[in-house]
Amino acid sequence: MEAERCCCCCCYCYCCGGEGALQPLSLVQSAPRRQTRPPAMAQCLTVGLLLLILAALALLLTVALGGRGHPMSPDSQQTMKPERQASGGGFEQQQQKNSSHPSAMLTAPAGNKTDGDYLLWESEKGNAFCRGGFVYSGGSLVVPRAGLYRVFLQITYESKSRFHCSPILKSTVFVLQKSYNLDQPLLKSVDTVSKTLGRWNKSLYTAGLFFLEADSRLRVTSSCQELIVGNEDCVFFGADLLPQ
Repeated sequence: MEAERCCCCCCYCYCCGGEGALQPLSLVQSAPRRQTRPPAMAQCLTVGLLLLILAALALLLTVALGGRGHPMSPDSQQTMKPERQASGGGFEQQQQKNSSHPSAMLTAPAGNKTDGDYLLWESEKGNAFCRGGFVYSGGSLVVPRAGLYRVFLQITYESKSRFHCSPILKSTVFVLQKSYNLDQPLLKSVDTVSKTLGRWNKSLYTAGLFFLEADSRLRVTSSCQELIVGNEDCVFFGADLLPQ
């Protein structure tokens, strides 16, 4: 019996005793450590990715806010000024802009209608105006500078019980330029009425585009001055410089 116990003890000591018994214990203890490493590494990677994403977002916000906060350069300020004036300049600035553009609108005068062969006009009251260098004097509208102009004329005639002019109604715009010292017809409108008609009204309108020299003079004649009405909304004459 003692021999058998000794054999069992020897076997036990050979397999589990002494220094060799430490190896199975170390293997058993290291196994849980290897199982806990993958979750720890995954957590580290997740935290690192989150930090990178936050850093990228912070950089984008810094760039965006920094671009807005930078002072505007002088060139960009000069570029923005016209836009601000155009959007919020108000009615007065628009009037100043329009007043610098050469344009003129003359209407039927309150007094005498003619000065010799040429019609007289109103240049200040009511709807009449002269802007951008146009000058009116004694029936002549003086062009401020060379360019392409739209010239227009409307004259309204009305019947009378007795009149001495021809039944052929004719309105003509003449131009006098430095290149030739002679009136030249520029625009013309013609209509015919019968003296046997009762009450009638005729409005003759004409317009065209012409290149005019600086200081050119525009004047108007009519074949039947005594039948011209005196309303500014029926009788007007003018010119307007087209955009270059």
